[in-house]
Amino acid sequence: MATTVAFTSKGREIVAGRLIGTSPTQAEPKNLGWGTGAGTAAATDVAAFTEAAESRVAGTSSQVTTTSSNDTYQVAGTMTSASGQTITETFLSDSASKPAATTANGAISSTSSTSITVASASGFPGSGNYNIQIDSEVLLVTGGQGTTTWTVTRGVNGSTAATHSNGAVITGGNAPGSSAVTNGSLLIHASFTGLALNTGDSLTATTKLSFS
Repeated sequence: MATTVAFTSKGREIVAGRLIGTSPTQAEPKNLGWGTGAGTAAATDVAAFTEAAESRVAGTSSQVTTTSSNDTYQVAGTMTSASGQTITETFLSDSASKPAATTANGAISSTSSTSITVASASGFPGSGNYNIQIDSEVLLVTGGQGTTTWTVTRGVNGSTAATHSNGAVITGGNAPGSSAVTNGSLLIHASFTGLALNTGDSLTATTKLSFS
């Protein structure tokens, strides 16, 4: 199974936060989730491409050795599929709950468009700037908060502006320096060749983050 793994920019901030003090306020990013979206994981990601319906699972974390003693943070967790589906991505988050998500109400046919229409603003911040992700593009919402027409800055956090289809999944997430989106922080995002699952199939994922 070919796999692309990215230690995200937000993930770097999470790790740095956990290294400060004896009681870090940063929640441990050990919650496993998976998704069915298309794309290639990148450090610019702030969200899964399309998170699946199943609840996230709290994994078991430990320190293990890759090269030097205890140089690797490891999380192992098992998820069970509630339907027949093909998963293409897994991730670790510091939250057991999912961030707000909606869909595009109409295609985004230009990479320079600064206004998008969404099906619902439920769960997204009603004020202040916040990040969203559509496919592999991260955008900054700067206006229209609390409505279904948002003013956005395109291709932020080092991502590339792209076109998006009608009905594309839009998910809230946090770039470094932001915590505006509840449950919106990823440590690691991995994409891979589709794995077909039947209802009741279980998958154990072991994720290792090694520091050298």
